[in-house]
Order: sequence, then structure tokens, then C-alpha cells
Amino acid sequence: MPATSAGWPTDPLASSELLHTLLAVSLTGVILFRPVYAAGEDGDLVDFAYVQLNPAAQHMLGLPAQPGESFRTLYPNALETGIFAFYRDTFLAGQPGQYAVNYSYDGLDNFFLLSAQRSGELLLVSFSDTAGQHSAAAEALRKSQAREQAARAEAEARRTGWQRIFEQAPIALAQLRGGEFVVEWANDRMGQIWGRPLGQIVGRPHFEALPDLAGQGFEAVFAGVLHTGEPRYFRELLVHIEQARQPYQGYFNITYQPAYDELGHITGILASAVEVTDQVRARQQVQHLNEELAALNEELHASNEEYQATNIALDETQLLLRQLNQELETRVQQRTQAAQAAQAETEYQRQQLYHVLMELPASVATYRGPEHIYHLVNPRYQQLFHNRALRGLPIRQALPELQGQGVIEKLDQVYQTGQAQLELELETWMDVTDTGHPEQRYYNILLHPLRDAHGRVDGLLNFAYDVTEHVRARQQLQQLNEDLHLSNAQLRCTNVDLDTFVYTASHDLKAPITNIESIVLALRDTLLPAGPPDVLVPHLLDLLDQTVARFQLTIGQLTDISRLQRAHTGPAEPVYLGAVVEQVRLDLMPAIAAGGTHLTVAVAPDLVVSFSPANLRSIVYNLLSNAVKYRALDRASQVRVQAGLTETAIVLTVQDNGLGMSEVQQRQLFGLFQRLHTHVEGTGVGLYITKRLVENAGGTIAVQSQPGVGTTFTVTFPG
Repeated sequence: MPATSAGWPTDPLASSELLHTLLAVSLTGVILFRPVYAAGEDGDLVDFAYVQLNPAAQHMLGLPAQPGESFRTLYPNALETGIFAFYRDTFLAGQPGQYAVNYSYDGLDNFFLLSAQRSGELLLVSFSDTAGQHSAAAEALRKSQAREQAARAEAEARRTGWQRIFEQAPIALAQLRGGEFVVEWANDRMGQIWGRPLGQIVGRPHFEALPDLAGQGFEAVFAGVLHTGEPRYFRELLVHIEQARQPYQGYFNITYQPAYDELGHITGILASAVEVTDQVRARQQVQHLNEELAALNEELHASNEEYQATNIALDETQLLLRQLNQELETRVQQRTQAAQAAQAETEYQRQQLYHVLMELPASVATYRGPEHIYHLVNPRYQQLFHNRALRGLPIRQALPELQGQGVIEKLDQVYQTGQAQLELELETWMDVTDTGHPEQRYYNILLHPLRDAHGRVDGLLNFAYDVTEHVRARQQLQQLNEDLHLSNAQLRCTNVDLDTFVYTASHDLKAPITNIESIVLALRDTLLPAGPPDVLVPHLLDLLDQTVARFQLTIGQLTDISRLQRAHTGPAEPVYLGAVVEQVRLDLMPAIAAGGTHLTVAVAPDLVVSFSPANLRSIVYNLLSNAVKYRALDRASQVRVQAGLTETAIVLTVQDNGLGMSEVQQRQLFGLFQRLHTHVEGTGVGLYITKRLVENAGGTIAVQSQPGVGTTFTVTFPG
């Protein structure tokens, strides 16, 4: 096999073989589908037939290279999981796409990342699964590798399909998209006619990329085909083209046909052209010669002078023929140059493929012979061994520490059997620092045989991925999960003990407080009627009543807290938020009137919140009553309640112009038994309960405040 100095094959057939080998050893699954349509002239796309699966796809799906059954027959659940719709829509749209899905049917239970691209009348699918990956870092790496492999497979499939269709076409082809007639694609023959590199034209509007074709009537033709759907045909149309900045006139047979999408809508124009300049000019010359010969024959009968004139005309004809021959020779030279350019393009693509392998994120190496002599080593593979000399050395000599670890035996097995072998998380001890101290490393290794022209195994291809960090991260994650599980168990025990204590304390305190209340009532009944009037006794009894009432309120809220700990929230149901606000407003009317508060409510009557009705009322009551209670005495009290619907949630705000709070007070606001203003009655648990009710239901509560200005509470309910 011919090779460059870098050890890379130069023969195009060898490049194609290497491309197939690369697809065969890819760790990403690749499937080539052919669409299956329903019977009838307008049959829909109803299924896909398998054309080919690469080894990775066979391994991951447990299928042969060419399954006899169709895609939906093998995977009937692909319809409800959206996979079939993704394949169908990607094929009909003609645009690349990606789709992530967790497929737990038909013998599979993996998370798949799919990438698809239409290639002609086939669909190319690249996919990877995440079986065995648990860490976020491993998942990210796996997805990145899957995207890169899918992109490479898609690019190669597209290049191969387009090259096969367009370069083999005997006529010039191009597709124009949309009202601006953007050149979506064109083959090399069309580029030769346009006289410009396709890279300067594809992707641009037709008359912007080819301004010399404007003004020749094509605009009206294009518009007519696009709007009427009627094709237009031209025979021997004279066209003026600026080829390589040189004016050129040629005759062409041209067809413009409408292009349709899968719904039957016209999306653009498909143009085809055949240059017939040589034929037209030759016919014109022949016609001209025939006319001249006819004239000469008539003149020959007239006189000898006319005969001489005929001879002169024949000389002119010969001159024209010589000029025609020269033009034909020029055409031959141009075609020879085009063939040379194609050969140069092939060499360029071979070099591109070589650079892709050398820049792959995977470690790649090839071996020759039964001794496994290193032949090609890309930089990532070389880095595994601290730039140790590898090329030209047998693996036993280059990496002596591998002896006895079973790695070399696996190479021997693949070489002898000719069967590819995949090893995941292979544990090895490697001297990666070249210091004589091997380290424990883990690798994903794919070994694939390389064959000579006679089909005999004469070498191996090795794809290696260093997954040491991912394995260690997974092991660390497993240990952390075990520690976290133990901590959660201990925390649950602590919470149960705390809940039990709060509930017991609140329950046990109720009886003594009830006794104290009874004693105060007895004192009131005993002291006031029996003795002389004494202003101090009624005052002290009132203070005792107030103290007992506050104590009962505190115990009641402790009971609420205990109940909140035991049952996070009541059952959620649709509740009209405006109706709840109106009920709370009516309950607080005495306090609102006493404080002279001007209350404004802006809540739509049809705004619905999915929440426990009792808990929602408690939230609104606490926020609105606080806004009324903590008013400023030096200005009229203003309170505004409003609510609205965003894209993802329902937002309720309660705004006042009351006392306000400092930043320190705001940080303490939602704590248990936190009272920031002592001149107003309270126990300091209302906002604590409010915050717990909101957050237990998946919402949020926030506060913005400034002393002497006012406070705004914002509650976000899940949409």
C-alpha cells in the first residue's frame, strides 16, 4: 500500500477503506435507514428499514449488521417515546437534529442521545447510550464524545452522499431556496458553468452571488416557477456569464422545476443545465457553410469568377474549422485541468482525514505484524506515556510494564482471530510519568484488526480512552452517597425527636395555662365584688388576662408549628386568589378602619392558584395583617395587594408604606419567635409559618424594605 512519510495511505481506495474501518471501530452507534411509505400515490412515511448498523450499534442494540425487520417492528414503543417522530421529521425537513430520550422498553433500559441527518433518500443516525455512567462529569464527557462522533459520522455521510450524487451527475444541478432564491446546494458541474468556487456561492442569494446573471430575465422566470408551480424549459438559451472575471457567452438547455417540502408546499426551485454551446455553434457553422456552399454552387454555373469566389469561401470555411478545432482543444485542456483539480481535492480530503485522526480526543495507535510494532501514534496516545519513544518499537519493548497484565495477550487474540474486542474500564498499572513507578489507571479500549489487500490480518487499530478520573469520581460518589444516606437517616431521627418535643411541650403547657386562666377568673369573681373599689386590682387582673391570652396564642402557634412539621401542607386544589384576598380583607376590616389604612387590591377574579385553601388564607392573612399593624404613625397608611401570572408562576405582592426594616432586621425576619417591633402585639412565629407553608408547596417568599419608607413582600406560587 503506498504511504506518505507520515505513514498515511495516499491511495483513494485505501482512504475509503480507512473511513469504513473508522466507522467500524467507532464507539458511537451509527445506523443507516431507508424510509418506508404507505401504499398509494400520496403515501405517508410510516416506518424505516435498516440498511446497515456499525459494530457499536450492533453491540449496544443487540442487532445484526442488517436486520430483516423494520424499525417500528423491532421497537413498537418508539412511537410513544417520540423517537419515530424525530426520525421522520428530521428526514422530511432535510435538516440535522438531535434528540435525547430515556428508552425503557423492548429489552433496553438506557438514556440515548440521538443525532440524525438526511443523506439523499437515506437517513443517517448516530447515537450513544449512557448505561453505567452515574457522575455528572462522566455524563458530560459521554455526551461530548457522542456529539463529536455523531458530527463526524454525519459530516462524512453528507460528504459521501453529496459527492456520489452530484459528482456523478452528467448535468449541472442546483437547488434554490425561498423567495430570495438562496443557493442551497450545487454540484461541481454547475460551479464550472458559473465559473466560481462553490464556497463563494452556496448559502447566498442567487443574484447576489451571481450578479452577472441578473437582468437577463431569470428573475421573472424564477418568480413564475415559485408562485405558479409550473416548470419552465429552455433550449439553446444564450446566457452571459462572468467566468473567472472573463465574459463568457454560452448556449444551454435549462430546466427550472418547483421543489416541494413534505407537506406539498413549494419551497424553492431545482435547476438543471446542460451546456450545448459547441453543438449550437457547430450547427450554426454548418448551416452557414451549407448556405455558402449552395450560393457557391449557383455561382459556379454562372461564371468562372464565381468559381474563384467559391474557392475563397472554402478557404474561409477551412479557417473557421481550424478555429473550431482549436476551441475543442481548449475544451480538452480545461477538462484535463478540472480532472487535476479533482485529484488535488481528493488528496486534500485524505489529508483532512489524517488531521481528524491526529486531533481526535481519543488516543489512537496502529500496530504492524504479530509483534505489534507501533506504526501510527496520535498525540493523545503519545501523551499517555509521557512522550516515551513508541513508533517503530514492539509494544513489549516500548511498554515493558504491561507484561503479565493481560493487555498484550488481548492484542495477540485479536490479531489471531481477526475479531474486534472492546474492553471497558480495563484496570492496568502504567508508568505514565516515565519514572519507573507504575500507577493504577483505567481505560476503555477498542481493538480492531487491520487487513491487507488479500484480507489477511496484518495489524491492529487501537482506540483508547483514559477513564481513570471518571472511575475514581464514580467510586468517590458512591462513598459520598453512602455517607449522605447515613447523615439523612440521623437527621430524620433528630427531626422526629424535635417534632415530638415541640408537640409534647405545646400539649403539656395547655393544661397549666387553662388552670391559670381559671384562677384569674376566680380572683376576679372573688376580689371585685367582695372588697372596696381599688383601681389597682382590676388593672392587675387585666394584665393577667392579657398575659394568659398571649401565652395561649404562643402555645397555639407552637401547636401550628408542630402540625406544620408533621404534615407539610394540606392537599392542593384550584383556589381563586382574588376570593381569598377578599375574605381576608373582610376579616381585617375593623383593624383597617381603626388604622385609617387605604387598601388597594389589584387581583384578577379569575386568577387561580393550586394550593391548600387553608394554608393560602393563612399566608394572605399574615402578610396583610402585618402590613396594617406595622404602619407608620406620622403618615397615612397605604397598602397595595396585587397579583399576576408570569410564564412559569403566579406572583403575589403585598406593599405598604409602614415602618420598614433595616438589612439586619430583614435577615432575622423569618426566624422562629423573631419580633422586630415590640410596640405591636405578636409572638414572632407568623412569618416563620408563612415561609414554611410557601416553601413546602414549592414556592418562594422574598422581602424588600427600607426603614421609614415601607416594605414589600413577594410570594411566588408554582404555575
